[in-house]
Amino acid sequence: MNLPCKELKRIARTNLSGHFSTPMGVYLIAGLVPLLVELPFSMLQKEQQPLPMTIMFYIADFLIVLLSYVLSAGVCRTHLAIARKQTGRLKMVFFGFQNRPDRYILAGLFLALLCVAGILPAALGILYLYKKGACVETVTVLVILSVISLLVTALLQLSYSLLLFCITDHEEQRIPEAIRSCRQLMKGHRGRLLYLYLSFIGLQLLGIISFGIGSLWVEPYRSQTLANFYLNIKGEMINTL
Repeated sequence: MNLPCKELKRIARTNLSGHFSTPMGVYLIAGLVPLLVELPFSMLQKEQQPLPMTIMFYIADFLIVLLSYVLSAGVCRTHLAIARKQTGRLKMVFFGFQNRPDRYILAGLFLALLCVAGILPAALGILYLYKKGACVETVTVLVILSVISLLVTALLQLSYSLLLFCITDHEEQRIPEAIRSCRQLMKGHRGRLLYLYLSFIGLQLLGIISFGIGSLWVEPYRSQTLANFYLNIKGEMINTL
């Protein structure tokens, strides 16, 4: 049975009650490690620098993004454990490094390609505007392609938002198989997931307004709700009455 988003969020709050320290710690580690790795590169960057160095910095940034996907796998693992009424531990954030990190790096590359595919129509519209100059025709084309880009991005992101949950939960699956499984799993549930994401916008804004302090509560709450959503559409929902 598909539980309403309100119920999934209630279960998430119940699961996290009295156990917030671990998901908070996992969220902090997963966010701070990429920042600390990236900090030296940011400090070395200059306004005027050789092209090879600029390319090197972009490559470093991309590798750091892939690192963040491996850490995100640990976040998913932690929240799946909590959702299944198991003990979540701080060391679970490093789960991805201990269990074939190449799988999560490949998943990160796939998700990055999805982002590129999503923005491609808008990029073509900008290129067309640049070549032809600003006029009613080119601006109209840009608007239409931007809307298409937005719709394609939303569809792709919703179809594969739970990919890391799928890969983390099924260590035996190869990446192509996990991608297919995720796509099949999300059929008929994209609208619910979109609604779930939208329901957290207000809380996320509060987290930003509080200079990130509120995010220590909001993001674990959101991740736990997503873990419940994943288990629910799988038909494996351990309800808390």
